[in-house]
Amino acid sequence: MIKHKLEKFDENRKVYDNKKNVTWAVFSYIDADTGDEYRKSFTAKPFTSEMTMWKIAPEIIYKKV
Repeated sequence: MIKHKLEKFDENRKVYDNKKNVTWAVFSYIDADTGDEYRKSFTAKPFTSEMTMWKIAPEIIYKKV
């Protein structure tokens, strides 16, 4: 699956179970074989920039067989 675009971005999101804040980003990925769209979220330290989140998220995610 190939990274397509940034769907959601929140640089100061509250994580309720640990009572702390994180940067949260959701990226969409497109399956090259079927064209299906999948979404995956990533977190980092609070107030991490959007550009850094693009670097954190991998370009390609392999499906489990």
